[in-house]
Amino acid sequence: MFKANLRHVALALACLAVGAPHMAGAQEDADAEVPDNPIDPAAMAALDEMSASLQQLASFTVTSEATSEIVLEAGQKIQFGAHVEVKVHRPDAFRVVSTADTQTREMFYDGKSFSLFAPKLNYYATFDAPPTIGQTIDKARTEFGLEVPLADLFIWGTDQTMRSRILGAMVIRPETIGSRTCMHYAFRQQRVDWQVWIDQGPRPLPCKLVITNRDDAAMPQYTAVLTWDTTTPVSAAELAFTPPAGATPIAISEVPEAEETAQ
Repeated sequence: MFKANLRHVALALACLAVGAPHMAGAQEDADAEVPDNPIDPAAMAALDEMSASLQQLASFTVTSEATSEIVLEAGQKIQFGAHVEVKVHRPDAFRVVSTADTQTREMFYDGKSFSLFAPKLNYYATFDAPPTIGQTIDKARTEFGLEVPLADLFIWGTDQTMRSRILGAMVIRPETIGSRTCMHYAFRQQRVDWQVWIDQGPRPLPCKLVITNRDDAAMPQYTAVLTWDTTTPVSAAELAFTPPAGATPIAISEVPEAEETAQ
């Protein structure tokens, strides 16, 4: 059991550094029992307002302090942390840097290609990408098993099927996150529960996300506390990927997921 637990931990660490659970694009099982949960129109309206605010941002930087849980065979939950920085220039570029004690991953998109770089190993891999950020995120996930951290921030408001997947929505209460007053909302999908705290200031941007995996009986969670910079311009040129000297190109399916030693 101990060896199996170590494998679970190593896998979770790799997943934490590469990406996070994705609720907006979660696959639903049409044959599964649909729970009877009320949908509060005020919660849905707040989600629409947040989505519109996100789509209005031509460029932005958002940082996240993320925590991910894994569950050992004995049922004990273990948490790991990561720091994520996302820079976006719409419609054609982003850079995501996810840093943990065990792994660092950098992801780049320039409108034509997607690159994944492991700086501690000095390996990189690239695939031809579609012309939009949303399509590229979907290709990374479905074809290569790569979850782009905080991917939902890119596609909220552009995924027209997201509303239909929400089975329950409620308004909780206003809460303080750092110096911000944020309204707390809770949503339910077929296999995922998720919560979002939305800033009550001039821009209704998300302050915090919590995603609960209900496919797992232990219901592990992913938590991200977000800090936004919407005033400093981000250019496409500064997000471009140039392989460092001596970096080794590899097939994207070969990107190592083992634990890395911090340097």
